[in-house]
Amino acid sequence: MKKFREKYDTMVWAVKLALKINAKIFYVLGFISIVISVLPAVALHFNRETVAILSDFIATGVGEFADVRFAILALGIVLTLVGLSNRLNRDMLNMLMHDSYYYGMFEHQMDCYENISLKARMNSKFQDDLYATMWRQGLSNVMSEGLMFVSRITGVTALLVVAVQVSGVIFWVSLAYIILILILTLAFADKFFWDSQEYHRINRLQTHYQDSSMSQGVAKEMRVYGLKDEVLSRWEKAYSEVENFHLKRAKDKGLFGFALSLGFYLFIIGMIGYSILQVAGGYMTVDIFLMLYALGLSLNQMTQTLSDCFIEIDDAIYFLTIQRKFIQSIPENSKDWEEGFTPADEEIVFRAENMCFSYDDEKDVLHDLTFSIKKGETIALVGLNGSGKSTLVKLLIGLFEPTSGDLRFYGNPYDDKTRGGIMKRVGMFFQDFHIFHATVRENVGFGDLKNLGDEERVRAALEKGDATHIVERFEKGLEQWLQKHVKQDGVWLSGGERQRFAVSRAHMSSKEIQIFDEPAAALDPIAEMKQFQAIHEKIQGSTAILISHRVGFARLADRILVLDDGRLAEDGTHEDLMNKNGIYANFFNEQAQWYQ
Repeated sequence: MKKFREKYDTMVWAVKLALKINAKIFYVLGFISIVISVLPAVALHFNRETVAILSDFIATGVGEFADVRFAILALGIVLTLVGLSNRLNRDMLNMLMHDSYYYGMFEHQMDCYENISLKARMNSKFQDDLYATMWRQGLSNVMSEGLMFVSRITGVTALLVVAVQVSGVIFWVSLAYIILILILTLAFADKFFWDSQEYHRINRLQTHYQDSSMSQGVAKEMRVYGLKDEVLSRWEKAYSEVENFHLKRAKDKGLFGFALSLGFYLFIIGMIGYSILQVAGGYMTVDIFLMLYALGLSLNQMTQTLSDCFIEIDDAIYFLTIQRKFIQSIPENSKDWEEGFTPADEEIVFRAENMCFSYDDEKDVLHDLTFSIKKGETIALVGLNGSGKSTLVKLLIGLFEPTSGDLRFYGNPYDDKTRGGIMKRVGMFFQDFHIFHATVRENVGFGDLKNLGDEERVRAALEKGDATHIVERFEKGLEQWLQKHVKQDGVWLSGGERQRFAVSRAHMSSKEIQIFDEPAAALDPIAEMKQFQAIHEKIQGSTAILISHRVGFARLADRILVLDDGRLAEDGTHEDLMNKNGIYANFFNEQAQWYQ
């Protein structure tokens, strides 16, 4: 009962979503599908009438062509319509709905997924759940197959009405056949069930090895270490599970097809056998016999389609149920993210008091942090790799929420309005930045979309990011495509070049708060120092947070925050912390040789 309730809830949700995306196509195609489904029954009526008139004419020789002209003309029109209606098959219906509901579902998912917290995205189970929702055929399949199912139910009902008017026996035989097909369908439905989560589990490893063999980076490892045979062997072993998964489904489908064919042949043999006996006994005329034969063929076609539609709908509802539960668990879009923020404190930009954070809600990675960052201050955030620097920054810009304690931005607690204020005021360079498959102009301009077409601002950002000399090498300049995965005339960038373009993107917006998380990690220590000096010169007047695990740059800052194993170990100027002779002084002295 619970399973049925879930499917019912999903169907209601799917119909509401479909109507929201495109109600017009739903109603128009639904009406057309139902109307054409009764055409075979109408054709049988005119077929019988025409054959009866012709039989009487041949038997008696009495009558004129005019007597059958209307019946023949009507039959021709109906058969033409039936022929045309057959063109509106399941594939055609799916195609007509695909653009609206496939892309409509994609857009709906993207809107919802935008609200998924960064913390949730880092959970492996969450990633599996998210992957399971990415099949977007579900809505278009449910709508097209659902309309086809309803139209075929209507058509089958119309044929049964014709059958009961002609012969009670044929009606009951036809009804028994329909029930048999539905029972077989229900019996095999679970065997055809596509468990995407199970398939993903067994397919994950073979996909890893398959993709690895085509990866440019892995190719070097395979050649240097002679790993080809080992990787191939592991791929074959992993793929055997996937192959068995598909073979079992193919076997079940073959068995189901055989059962359906056997049921049809028994049905048609029984119907024809009974009709022949009736004709021989003088209880049935030839026109009814021919009509019943045509009825049997039409009934079989519609019943087979009913069976196929049921299986497709059952599969699609399973995926839609996963999508529905996942989407409904995501908070709705907030309209306040981009509006309504008013600073309650003009001087203190960030303030944290006893703030803790945990990725798994069990073990804290940041412990009891208390600090403040004033407007116009340049802060150096330093510490060893894994000390929590990047995590802290993501908390400051609202991508994570503290597990406990208090965090405020310009005196405001971190609600949706505050996050909207942060997004408008903070320019950010992420340590794990991304270079888009796009032009240089777009890769930099994405830092300030409203000025994407402003070439002067893009060039100014490139200058601030020390990337101008790289662009000057490109024949197409700002229109040079980066990356080669999409366009062959794109260019590959070195790690340092990639970093300079990402830093330029952060400079594009010229926002009042600038955060640079390891903006020179791909550079050598001397180049790193030059990069930080350039950044420091170009962010004068802004509130800035500069982050690195190498501490030479920290002398440029007004104040230094030192993280050690998720705790704020030290807070002060370069001179203060050097005199303290603690963690920072130890870092600085150990790394000083790189800068001498």
